Amino acid sequence: MNIEEEIVKKLENLSIKEILGYAIASEEDAEKFYSELATKLGGLLKEFFTQLSTAERGHKEILLRIYKSKFGDENYPVPEGIPFAETTIKVETVRNLIEAMKIALTNEKTAERVYKYLAEKMPEHREIFKFLATQERSHYESLRAHKEFLEDTVESKPEYIEAPPTYISSQLEIPFGPEYRGAR
Repeated sequence: MNIEEEIVKKLENLSIKEILGYAIASEEDAEKFYSELATKLGGLLKEFFTQLSTAERGHKEILLRIYKSKFGDENYPVPEGIPFAETTIKVETVRNLIEAMKIALTNEKTAERVYKYLAEKMPEHREIFKFLATQERSHYESLRAHKEFLEDTVESKPEYIEAPPTYISSQLEIPFGPEYRGAR
């Protein structure tokens, strides 16, 4: 079972309060993760990760409003034993950047599934959860495009794999943003 499946299975056994708490904390974690990646980069990649960080902050604010309207406060529980997909990864090379993007892909896919689950369990907020799921899918597709582009680049230019990520972000123009909707 992959980490995405493991997280979703564990969440299905929790209360709505705990699932919302997990989702809020996960968005906060994603915001920090993307913000940290942005500090390691320049140019369009920095802009891309800054936009993702801002989007995740917006998701957290939406979830907090839902949580407060349902439970009367913002003291959300964070269930123990359910990891966030992001981890602290030192991004010192393009190889590390690609690995960080793989972690982010898992998080975005998991978040999409969590929001689809919440849309079923909280019909009064179905549309907002469907919107958040769509946003996470968009982030996933955009990250996938960036990761594949970097993988293709280092395949044709192996010397880039151990280069600092600032080097590659200053050398390449990557035409995708968080709004990318293309799929293979």
